Amino acid sequence: MRLAPGRAFSVYDGRMTETWYDLAVTFGRFNLLHAGHLDMFERMADLAPARLIGVSDGPANLPADAREAVIRKALGPDTATAGHLGAPWDTARAGNPFAFFEYVTAAPDRVVVVLGEDQEGLAKAAKRVFGWDYRLVRRLGSSTEVRSLIDSEQWDRLIEVVPAEILPDVCRLRVLELKRQHGN
Repeated sequence: MRLAPGRAFSVYDGRMTETWYDLAVTFGRFNLLHAGHLDMFERMADLAPARLIGVSDGPANLPADAREAVIRKALGPDTATAGHLGAPWDTARAGNPFAFFEYVTAAPDRVVVVLGEDQEGLAKAAKRVFGWDYRLVRRLGSSTEVRSLIDSEQWDRLIEVVPAEILPDVCRLRVLELKRQHGN
């Protein structure tokens, strides 16, 4: 229900949440999805009824289609229309964040960019170039940690960092990373 221009309430995870924007965007590699990424996506859901996840398709990354599939699986079966975190989710590919950001057509005051705290420079640049507000999210994990846990076979700890529903997929992506590193 819309209350006033720029402010709305939506149901998120069984509670009412005030939203201030029409669209929340993020951009990243998402090579090995983990709980920190999902926390960031949940925070995006708190801020806007529509969310767009930019997936880097640069040559140093794993195949974008495989990474997008893991994101969609983690968010729910109908990610492009309504994932289990609530309203519409979608993904888009680009070689760099600014190529992705150019696809966003919403009014600047209706968009918020949500990034990990280690991406403050990108958030500030998006603010300067596009006029978007930004929110930084505290890191709850890293792909480097996921790699280390898989490589050292610390499965009990890995399940604390990677949600069970995507754990096999993330392990397959790690195997693919290793094969690429070794030229296989």
